[in-house]
Amino acid sequence: MWSVNRAEERRLGSPGVGAELSATLALALPLAGANLSQMAMSVIDTVMVGKLGAVPLAAVALGGGFYFTSVVICLGVLTAVAPLAAYAIGAGNRNAAGRIACSGLVLAALLSVLVIGSMIFANRFLDVIGYDPILTQEVGRFLRAVCWGAPGFLGFVVLRSFLSALNRTRSVMVVLALCVPANAALNWILIFGHLGAPAMGLIGAAYASASVQWLMMLGLLGVVWALRRDDKAPRLHVKPHELPADLARILHVGAPISGLQALEIGVFVTGAALVGLFGADALAAHQIAINYASITFMVPMGIGQAATVRVAAERGAGSLTAARRAAFVAMTLGTGFMAASAIVIWALPRAIVGAYLAVDDPANQPLVALTLRFLLFAALFQVMDGVQVVAAGALRGYEDTVVPMIIAAFGYWGIGFIGGWALMFPLGIGPIGMWWGFVIGLTVVAVLLTVRLYHRTRHEISASSSARHRVRLRRMLFAQHGIDPN
Repeated sequence: MWSVNRAEERRLGSPGVGAELSATLALALPLAGANLSQMAMSVIDTVMVGKLGAVPLAAVALGGGFYFTSVVICLGVLTAVAPLAAYAIGAGNRNAAGRIACSGLVLAALLSVLVIGSMIFANRFLDVIGYDPILTQEVGRFLRAVCWGAPGFLGFVVLRSFLSALNRTRSVMVVLALCVPANAALNWILIFGHLGAPAMGLIGAAYASASVQWLMMLGLLGVVWALRRDDKAPRLHVKPHELPADLARILHVGAPISGLQALEIGVFVTGAALVGLFGADALAAHQIAINYASITFMVPMGIGQAATVRVAAERGAGSLTAARRAAFVAMTLGTGFMAASAIVIWALPRAIVGAYLAVDDPANQPLVALTLRFLLFAALFQVMDGVQVVAAGALRGYEDTVVPMIIAAFGYWGIGFIGGWALMFPLGIGPIGMWWGFVIGLTVVAVLLTVRLYHRTRHEISASSSARHRVRLRRMLFAQHGIDPN
């Protein structure tokens, strides 16, 4: 089996590991930079709203959580555009890639209606569960303003996926890098009332975020428009009779991706809620450690996004061994980066905490001590977190999304969350128990997704080799009997 594929690689001049490494990095580094830019905008929002006081900051944290969860669920569906478009481009059908992206924009518009509707009425849920009426009112005001950015953000997701399939990820990074200072400037103007604008406070932060989400989409739309000068660039166009089939394909691949992301986010959000039962210091320490882990996670996330495109493109071109190589080169990159990240956390935990807290302040010592303990657990799951996100990304290149979602449900909730809860409460370990649950859950998911990826890549190559063997045998038998195989 393998000798046949290696012989074909030599005959076709298929790129080796070095070339694949370069191709993956060329995609992954700009995507990782773009992810970090989005993280930077979130940090800027938190810092600038924090100057308004505790209630606005809490409203942004809670309201932002509602909004972020809603758009991420929709984002998961729309990221299916990347593997579908990359496969079409690899197969030489660039027009199909443009058609899929255009259908994705239509779906983004439809999903935006759902997001806006749910955000307008989300604060009523807080009333039902008994939140402070003042906080509930502020959350409602924030959500009713920020939700109008949803069409821009979801359109941006589709265009980012399309440009990734076209290997234009540097454009994505540049647009987002420019949006970081734009986000800070809009916050400064709208929150505090500079340059003649009224001081809108919390609502100003919401409108600034919504405006930047539209700027992100318009920036990428400008990049796509500029590509029209290239005759080979696919056009964003879909005929009405083609739309239902494309939407069905996107939903078929993307709905399980959305489910996986909801399961992953849900376990961390619920875990934070349980940690908060142990007091303000426990919750603050948890948030600091999770925030730092989220920053390092942006890099393997970018590598996973690159793996999706590289695997799908090679499969579209019929280079199944090259697709397998792309998957495991990306896995190696993600594992290597997160191993280095774990070493940094182990070696410099106080320096990391010092970026968030005054570590020498006696009043902060209980919080500092607890944060240092949580960071050690964050170091433990760094590698597994990198492995699982890259493996999931590579499997998306194979359009394999249902089984990874099931694995996530089992690992994150069936093992990680239940185990963390048992350690926290029945066994009395306290908030550290939930972090043990994170480590165990991520390890289970990482191992199972890696096994799934190994067997999926091997099975596809084996099936292809067997099919070629059957065709050759059929032609040989026909030739022996003087029959034209065509």
